[in-house]
Amino acid sequence: MKQFLLAAIVLAIIIAVVLVAARQFWGQRETHFCVSQGPTVDRLERLAHLVTTRVYVADVLVGEGRGCRGAWLIKGDAVLGIELRRAKVIEKDEVARRAVVRLPQPDVLQSRVDHYKTRAWEVLRTSWIPWSTDEDRLRDEVMRQAQTLVGDAARSAENISQAKTSAETTLRAFYEEFGWQVQFVWDGQAAGNQPGPSQ
Repeated sequence: MKQFLLAAIVLAIIIAVVLVAARQFWGQRETHFCVSQGPTVDRLERLAHLVTTRVYVADVLVGEGRGCRGAWLIKGDAVLGIELRRAKVIEKDEVARRAVVRLPQPDVLQSRVDHYKTRAWEVLRTSWIPWSTDEDRLRDEVMRQAQTLVGDAARSAENISQAKTSAETTLRAFYEEFGWQVQFVWDGQAAGNQPGPSQ
């Protein structure tokens, strides 16, 4: 019994020593230092497109031709964003870790008509001549116009302004993680007309 108890104590001591040694070994991991080089065109290009805003559009389109007339309730959406390949770092202060980046104006990156939610309100014949109507062609033409309508509606000044604000907020937060303060100017706007980065 004493031998069994002694063997158990020795085994427990060996296990404790192994655990302490393993803990110290794994706890002493190599320390890596990463230093951000701040905003670079290459880094922005890797992001490609930054989607900042989704816009939902609803409207009624009336089409007439092909011997018929119709009205459709159009539903669709569009995404606005900026093409970061066209971004330029125009000023950079490595010591103060501040930079000025020129961004392209936001635009519609994709627009679509939601065919699940779009409905035909009514379609009526306007011609008394047999076989002179083509409702399918009229509907196709209206859907092409609807696609243009969704994109144009999404480009409103209010939506563009919201897309700019969202882009600035996202990119500023990205660079603040690395300790950089970034000011943004937009194509067609002088650098002095833009407020400085938030502190």
